Amino acid sequence: MARKKGTGNLQLEKNGIWTVRIGFGGGRFSRSTGTADRACAERILERCLRPLGLGAKKVPLSGAWRQYLRSPNRNELSPATLELKRNTWMHFARWMEKRYFAVDDLAGVSEGMVSEYLSEMRENIAAATYNCRICALREIHRVVSEAAGIAENPWAKAKMRPDDSHGRRALSLDELRRLVVCARAAEAEGGGEWLRLVLTGLYTGLRLGDCCRLDWGEIDLGKGIIQLVPRKTRRHSHGRPVTIPVHPELAVALSGGRPKGPVMPQIAELYATGRWRVSVQLGRIFRKAGIATSVRICGRRRLTPEATFHSLRHTFVSFAANAGVPLHVVQSIVGHSSPAMTRHYYHESIDALRCAVDAIPALRA
Repeated sequence: MARKKGTGNLQLEKNGIWTVRIGFGGGRFSRSTGTADRACAERILERCLRPLGLGAKKVPLSGAWRQYLRSPNRNELSPATLELKRNTWMHFARWMEKRYFAVDDLAGVSEGMVSEYLSEMRENIAAATYNCRICALREIHRVVSEAAGIAENPWAKAKMRPDDSHGRRALSLDELRRLVVCARAAEAEGGGEWLRLVLTGLYTGLRLGDCCRLDWGEIDLGKGIIQLVPRKTRRHSHGRPVTIPVHPELAVALSGGRPKGPVMPQIAELYATGRWRVSVQLGRIFRKAGIATSVRICGRRRLTPEATFHSLRHTFVSFAANAGVPLHVVQSIVGHSSPAMTRHYYHESIDALRCAVDAIPALRA
């Protein structure tokens, strides 16, 4: 097969092994590929040409992520989401390096390789994680495909798995009472505003990050409301503020003046050093309250989370729904963002929102 000038040559030796031959800068370079396979030898040749600025337009597997980050065609994502995508890509790149060391560019990835990778991966992770990884890898290939000169996306035909997710469960009233007692004890033993954090999660339905970083500027105790844009949706076009009436029990927990800055300064500082630090301490409080935080599911190697801080959000929704609060009112408070939820958002009266919050029972004597 003839090659264009400046793209090197492959010569088949008498022993059946291909040799790379490149002319560059007035000199000559030759190297045995160690393979009798022409396609494999072509890839090795391209690898030799790339540092010289010769050969076809390729994107190396190790450089695909940088290409994706620089692309104007990718979606604007939060740093946390980008980090997850990067980890997913690097996991695949390392797998390719181990299994197919001769393939070092994106164009060399085939549907067969993708199928082999997915076959190994599906044995070790939950369906939701499996599907998220497919979506991430498919998107990265799509965005970088123009630079890589790829006509077909090898991930396009990858099949999603049926959802087998095990969501966080809502807590019972008895579990909530025990949790409050243990949060108060943890506060007394080691400091930190753990009781205030638990009550904020329960009576607002906010996620852990929003609770830990809640600021006094987002609370109006005079009007009895909390208003903020959830950080999960803050970067998106549908990121709109949620309005949450302050439950009487939460008002007691928040009483004692109105300083500036974080509502829970110690927890906010701990969260800033790593979300996991807060989660670990909360896990201890849950377990002291006799609440199992994870379960073992058949077919999974790791324990699956069952009761965590996010369970307080599920509990908020559960109590409100059981009290007969209209679903769209609850959706307005917790900030879910389907088109139907968004249509209802600005039409909820503060009285309807307050009825939803008041449906959560008081826990402190």
